[in-house]
Amino acid sequence: VLKKKILISNLFSVFLIFSFPSIAEEANQNLPSIQKVGEAKFQFGEILLDQHKRIVEFNATSNQKNGLIEYALVHENGKTHESLFRTKVRPQILHASLLLLKQPVESRFFENLWSEEPRKLDFGKSKIRTEVQWDQNGTLHTSSLEELSLNTKDKSSLREGAFIFTGSKKIEGTYLAELSGSMIAVYADEEAVINSSDHDSNNDDVWIANEKQMPELETPVRIRFLLPKAN
Repeated sequence: VLKKKILISNLFSVFLIFSFPSIAEEANQNLPSIQKVGEAKFQFGEILLDQHKRIVEFNATSNQKNGLIEYALVHENGKTHESLFRTKVRPQILHASLLLLKQPVESRFFENLWSEEPRKLDFGKSKIRTEVQWDQNGTLHTSSLEELSLNTKDKSSLREGAFIFTGSKKIEGTYLAELSGSMIAVYADEEAVINSSDHDSNNDDVWIANEKQMPELETPVRIRFLLPKAN
């Protein structure tokens, strides 16, 4: 059993080195170990992974109830004044968790978004369904991050299934989301781990918090990602 654990640990270190070259020398010190906590369930730092159901979940806090937003989620040291929720989870751990569950990274998104003639592309393989759960006076409320973001043009929510795994931009091996704290962007951000593929994701002044649907400020919530079935 001990040899098996050591082998798994070594394989994971190799995975991290290839995935995150900027932290290769300090991978063991900077990233938490993965602990098995149930049948096909693993704890990776603050994140719980369900390998069979392909669910990623972690805690966050309600951060903004009204006004303009650019993010659905940021790290607690990130741009909290522009985000619906904040979390203690590191962006790099979130990225690694999605890779561990073999969620494909969508590499075409930004080039197409900023193109003079953007095409209609299928991002289905990288799509992430979202759930936010919180307790309010003994009642469990469940919503999606899409429902909690409103477009001021037509008062519509983000399109269901709008969020896709793009991964953060790197410069000279530095994973930029670790510096900015950007995790789930409503307004397109190349530093965010996850981005919205909705039609107005390139517009920074139309998205607001859905005040009627948002939990009260400072409410603890559980955010869950429901990933498509792996190929």
